[in-house]
Amino acid sequence: MDFLTGGGRCAVQIIPYNPTHYELLLQRRDHPFFPAVLTHRHFVDWYYGSGHCRLHLFLNDREELAGIIGIDIVDFTYQNNVIQVATASNNVAFLPGFGGFQFLCWLKAAPYTLALGGSQAIHQIIRQNGWHYFPPVPQLLANRRFHIDPTDFSWRALAKRSLAPLLPTIKLADKREAILRQSGSLSAAGSGVAIREEQTFQAEMLPTTTPFRFRFSPSLAYLQWRYATGLPFVCYRLFRILYGRETVGYVVLKESPEQLLVSQCDGVDPVLLACGVLLALAAVTEHDLVPREMRLCSSHSVMQRLFRRFGFHDWRQPCTFVMGALRHPLIQEEACRDWLINFDWSDNGLRRPFLDE
Repeated sequence: MDFLTGGGRCAVQIIPYNPTHYELLLQRRDHPFFPAVLTHRHFVDWYYGSGHCRLHLFLNDREELAGIIGIDIVDFTYQNNVIQVATASNNVAFLPGFGGFQFLCWLKAAPYTLALGGSQAIHQIIRQNGWHYFPPVPQLLANRRFHIDPTDFSWRALAKRSLAPLLPTIKLADKREAILRQSGSLSAAGSGVAIREEQTFQAEMLPTTTPFRFRFSPSLAYLQWRYATGLPFVCYRLFRILYGRETVGYVVLKESPEQLLVSQCDGVDPVLLACGVLLALAAVTEHDLVPREMRLCSSHSVMQRLFRRFGFHDWRQPCTFVMGALRHPLIQEEACRDWLINFDWSDNGLRRPFLDE
């Protein structure tokens, strides 16, 4: 394939990554913008070599690695209609002139494109292409911990250590009855909200009806891959949410020694789902001697109120949320209060250091 760069017409090959290409990928490991996560071989082969998410390698006419972009095509539901959406990861142009072409490949990959978060550089390109910016999605945090970086000045590290004991903490395990009261299910045995940890997704855990105007609705196979519970470098914990004997949703937590992240959740009712999330967090943190940080994203107004009621508060800047479309009308809404948005879409929750490092 030929296209124009600043230096004239250039022949380019685009090849999908497979594990035999890892040494080719490492050609650019000394480049200042080479993503650190790509030096973890096991992660790269799992995330980009499984067939679900593709890392596209762009080679110039000298067969040098000129750029990379990961593209993940997944199903979402909007107004009860399934739409295909492309998300991007590790989008880096190592040579001049390739960035725009990589962006065009992302636009052409699916009817819609989506970015949750992202760098200033990518948003500069997104704005130039007229994508729609939705209200930013609040990031909510409980039990904030100050992370002391080895590069912190001594006074900064000392300040963090001094402030840490003064920050409010919550223990959700002590609030189970209050959580159940919020769902209206404290009484009769067998009729209330409960959670059960699972090792893999089952078909009945995926809601067939939804109160959410917009939600992530991938296939069972995708969920089993993306949030697999047996990975050596990241720990996902999967919980079924029950109301009585009926499965009403699920929640996936990403667990580390310092933090819990609500990676993905879905359900048939926003109150039951929020209570299920809180109960799952309570179960995982019940025996913590030092309260771990808990973090999530939420755009749904009812779910936000419940999370804040149990000790979560706004953290840093909210997540930028934007969508584009090349051949379809843009989805443009000024409020997302009935949308279900989770943080760990695309590769958002997959950052170094991993558990095996």
